[in-house]
Amino acid sequence: MTQDAYRKTDFSLPLDDRIRAYLGSVTLDTDYSGFDTHMLAAVTYVGADVEKRRTTFHFEVVDYMCNKDGVLHGGAASTLFDNLSSTSLFTIGKPGYWESLGVSRSLGVWFHRPLPAGSRVKLICTVIEAGKRMATVRAVMETMDGIVCASCVHEKYLPLRSRL
Repeated sequence: MTQDAYRKTDFSLPLDDRIRAYLGSVTLDTDYSGFDTHMLAAVTYVGADVEKRRTTFHFEVVDYMCNKDGVLHGGAASTLFDNLSSTSLFTIGKPGYWESLGVSRSLGVWFHRPLPAGSRVKLICTVIEAGKRMATVRAVMETMDGIVCASCVHEKYLPLRSRL
């Protein structure tokens, strides 16, 4: 049985492959067709920077991500932020420390400018602080020329493992 990259990190893989495995655990799992599947399938992983504790993604705002006004829906933005900001934790993870991406404690999202359908977006995710069981991550959606359109602060929590 293969390890589920959504729940536990395979540290034998290079960092980029760990992140791709996580994304694939959502988008390629034939037994799962959740709310986030379609959104994440539209995202391209660009790379990670361990020194900056950062991951970067690109995507195009497509019609199914938009509200009736033709701009990125707040729920779509929040879904992308929730899933992708967590990936920055892969840049600090090691055996015994952030082996999984934990669960969300809070997710605050701010919208600065609309992102119309057809917009090309860069999503940059950075670990701000991390302790043994709690971490704070920041993420920004910006146009390809660097105009910030949305941002988030994501607090993550690692629950204790059951001792039963």
